[in-house]
Amino acid sequence: MVSAIVVNAAAILLESVPFILAGAICARIPLRLGRRIVPYLGCGCGAGPSARSLPAFAAAWIVFGPLVAAARLGAAVAVEKLAGKNRCEAHDDSILGELRAIVPFALGGAALLPLMPAIAGAHLPVAAVAVTAALTAFVTSPCALGTIGVAAIARGIAPAAAAAFLGVAGIFDLRAWSRRSEQCAGHDCIAYALAFAACALAAVRGGGTLVNPRFTPALWICAIACGYLAHRYRTHARPALRIGPAIMLAGCVLGSPAPVYYATQTTLAGAFPGERIDFTGAVVRSGNKTALVRYAIACCRADAAPISIRLDTSAAVRSGWARAWGTLVLRDGELRLHAGKIEPVQAPADPFVYR
Repeated sequence: MVSAIVVNAAAILLESVPFILAGAICARIPLRLGRRIVPYLGCGCGAGPSARSLPAFAAAWIVFGPLVAAARLGAAVAVEKLAGKNRCEAHDDSILGELRAIVPFALGGAALLPLMPAIAGAHLPVAAVAVTAALTAFVTSPCALGTIGVAAIARGIAPAAAAAFLGVAGIFDLRAWSRRSEQCAGHDCIAYALAFAACALAAVRGGGTLVNPRFTPALWICAIACGYLAHRYRTHARPALRIGPAIMLAGCVLGSPAPVYYATQTTLAGAFPGERIDFTGAVVRSGNKTALVRYAIACCRADAAPISIRLDTSAAVRSGWARAWGTLVLRDGELRLHAGKIEPVQAPADPFVYR
């Protein structure tokens, strides 16, 4: 359990580093313009309401429509007006301070976000599901893009959970109201060296099942930048800034299996009866019911969500991994795979698929 939390927190932090580095570069634009636009250009990984992120605004527009996207952006801007003056901003070019500031949210997200599929599929009363999702959003304070991904996953199973999550995460969560300490500012040679090692190790492994492989080029850039900064600030020491990079490196070294499948409802988003499918997944059995499960990552493994399909008949493959070919059929109100062929396969080196 502890290992899984560390790995998931490392994934969140690694996914954040490219955006934090880009924000640090933008903040150096003259006339304070850069610092003002930083919260709007990234994924919402920094301090303040993450829903100000314009990339997340675009994602919300695509997934939930313009009204939801505009409402979230407007609410986040309003909250920033109320809470922004109570936070202390770093006054140097350190990326370590921003990274340290989000460590508590990364740990909270690592512990709670993977439970969202279980919350959505638990068949609790609508009010209980909504309250649980809202509390999860408040504590975990996910980045803006992660919020859209989690809500999109929950929408198909529990619309109330998705709505509550969208209404709190990135707007009224802990990150939006937390204060930034002056201790977040500064530089530390060892912290930069740890960040260099973590980014380089994840990049060499093509994401290392921690982040989407599309982040690999950005991770290489971050590794180069952190290596340069470690040399530039080789005489600087601030041990408090080493927590985030240490978690990142520990996550890269530890590794962790895919999340446990908790969902109580089989669904394959976007599929329709009659569609032919070739699906590879882990075999999950309950009584005479059999399903194949694979986890999909949008940004990092903390937002991993199950993609599963129940087989129309009990399969001969009892455990492990299997590949099935067949046609989707509608049985008792749910999609099932009528497999023309199913065979056992070796577990893939990367158990995840990427959206």
